[in-house]
Amino acid sequence: RYNNRTYRIDDIAWDMNPQCTFKCHDGSEIRFMDYYQKQYNLTIRDTEQPLLVNKPKKRLRTRGQQAPQAASEEAEKICLIPELSCMTGLTDDTRSDFRAMKDIAAHTRLTPGDRVTALRKFVERIRSCKEAQAEFDSWGLMIDPDILNVTGRQLKGELILLKSKSVVAGAEADWSRELMKEHMITAVPLQSWVIAFTKKDQRNALEFVKMLQKVGPPMGMEVKEPMVLELKDDRTETFIRSIRDNLTPAVQLVVVVQPTSRDDRYSAIKKLCCVESPVPSQVINGRTIAQSQKLRSITQKIALQVNCKLGGELWALEIPLKNLMVIGIDVYHDKSKGRSVGGFVASVNTSSTRWYSRVCFQLPGQELMDGLCTCFTASLRKYHDVNNCLPDRIVVFRDGVGDGQMKIVEEYEVEQLQKCFLTFCRDSVCDLHAV
Repeated sequence: RYNNRTYRIDDIAWDMNPQCTFKCHDGSEIRFMDYYQKQYNLTIRDTEQPLLVNKPKKRLRTRGQQAPQAASEEAEKICLIPELSCMTGLTDDTRSDFRAMKDIAAHTRLTPGDRVTALRKFVERIRSCKEAQAEFDSWGLMIDPDILNVTGRQLKGELILLKSKSVVAGAEADWSRELMKEHMITAVPLQSWVIAFTKKDQRNALEFVKMLQKVGPPMGMEVKEPMVLELKDDRTETFIRSIRDNLTPAVQLVVVVQPTSRDDRYSAIKKLCCVESPVPSQVINGRTIAQSQKLRSITQKIALQVNCKLGGELWALEIPLKNLMVIGIDVYHDKSKGRSVGGFVASVNTSSTRWYSRVCFQLPGQELMDGLCTCFTASLRKYHDVNNCLPDRIVVFRDGVGDGQMKIVEEYEVEQLQKCFLTFCRDSVCDLHAV
């Protein structure tokens, strides 16, 4: 920890070792081992060890991040000595240690009272330090000895509506225990589904199936036996081929237990199940369901996700406003392809538990509003089909907007949404609010 900096390891330079040289900022060359001896008084014992490679992002390069670099043709590459480096974060063994995680949480998850106490101690240290006080005096500043007290509004506990009863969320806003014992508002029976896994995860996957069939009925969800696909290896092509060969129009869900977390495999599975052969899918990391003591709670949470993906409704809230439509808008900017993708969701029932969703693809320089008007009009048509009327109030939650775009949203997008509504139905009046 010679410089207390954190680096992400992108590669390993097997053809380099501490005896190799790099160019300094003055143009001179020096060996890695000599540099660390001169700069930090550290002696490297293993002179044949390969070097770790960090490729800093552009935003980090502009900050003047200094570290031994490779030759000039690869000046953007930072080489590190494994012997002088140490791992950051928590290992998997530590994360699975309940007592260790509990001790860590005692220091990282402070209660509001503990935070206030820590702030007061910090302020007291500053006020008792003559050097710090002199610095504040030179700026004409003064720190109040106590934090500012304000009068807040305390809301009552929210009422959560299930199928046959209602529960109060409580101070912790947690109603998961009650939900596991009561039926969901709308539970979709899982009658035809597929689960794919490798031989390594066979036992854990089959235990997961048994647990899903056990925890589903108390929540109102019937779970039948799945079609089991045991794969010979964990190659992405094997997963995709096996799933594609067994997909039929009757399949409601595809569950994939992957042995390790890999973005390329996950993306390939989602592309198959979302684009090529649309079907609800659930990808599970094998390590997640390997902990027998947590399997029940994990399976219950997965069951809730699956029910939502199948079109079910978990719970609802008491909403005093009638004929209300809630809209959510977000934007994803794909820098590699130079275009933006807008995501649009809109509630279509009184309890806001059923939603209409669409996406719109925009070309570079094209106003996102062009696609939003199409989505908005389609959502109004869907709302009318379900309720035989148009909403009296519409609340739009607009995300994906920078500070410099707030005025555009206020002056342009809200007005355009109003025009869309009037175009759809000239005789109706709607109260539209953007958040």
